[in-house]
Amino acid sequence: MATIPLQLAQRRLDTGNVVSYPGGSPVGAAMQGFGAELSAVAERFRQQKQQQDAFDAEVIGRELSGQIAQAEDEAIQNAPADGRGLHDSMYGQIDPRTSGVVKPGLFDKIFDSTVPKVPESERANFIRKKEALRLAGSARMAAQQYARRQDYEQTEWSKAQDSYTSAIAQSDPDDTAAFEAIRQSGFDFIAKMGNPVARQAAETAWRSNTAKALAQAMIAKDPGRAVELLGAEPKATDGAINGETTGAEGGTDLSAKYPNSPASGDDRLADLRPDDRAALARLAGAPVAQN
Repeated sequence: MATIPLQLAQRRLDTGNVVSYPGGSPVGAAMQGFGAELSAVAERFRQQKQQQDAFDAEVIGRELSGQIAQAEDEAIQNAPADGRGLHDSMYGQIDPRTSGVVKPGLFDKIFDSTVPKVPESERANFIRKKEALRLAGSARMAAQQYARRQDYEQTEWSKAQDSYTSAIAQSDPDDTAAFEAIRQSGFDFIAKMGNPVARQAAETAWRSNTAKALAQAMIAKDPGRAVELLGAEPKATDGAINGETTGAEGGTDLSAKYPNSPASGDDRLADLRPDDRAALARLAGAPVAQN
């Protein structure tokens, strides 16, 4: 069926200086009927065009979503290790007082370049969706930036912790001041972490790991002393360790021989986990009682 252009299809019969026919005549009725039919054709054409425009706008909207998703993926891949600037580079900055765009992002560039492709009849409705799309995307990028930051802080803390515990393990275990200084440096570092849950977990692990490193230093310096401090049964070597008796019968005062032992009130090993304590005792050469 031939298509009638909209500007022609919307026209009715000319009622100007033309030949008029009696209303009741066959010719007059025919002309009136033709005018009504022409108007109906125009309305059908309008509806069809509107439906096509809506369909095309939907297709363009889906293409836009794909472009935005690709841009987000690339932004995440190219972001610095700490995630700095990830959100703003993609979605810009919004003034919370006016909700106006203070600094446009890549999203604005992609969206604005898409608008001219949208059929004119659907363009206003399409533009109204922009801020809703920005809001959803902004939340995604904010979450990505936050996660990237948490990973960065955890990675950097792990590096610092390895350095700190290595220093403790290689230090003099009797130098309590040095141990406390290193341990406090770790706590100061942890205090600067942004996530309170991660911070609390790091503090708990730090206490245990510094105690473990200290025990390793003790083992390196004096395995027999380490056995006593770890609370394990010493090896039976004629009832003595390094030539000295350790039981009550020998009368040796362990707190005097080892001023940092539990009996002397030193709690530097108090945060050792039971499994670490047992493993370290085995490393020191002590048989560990099985439960």
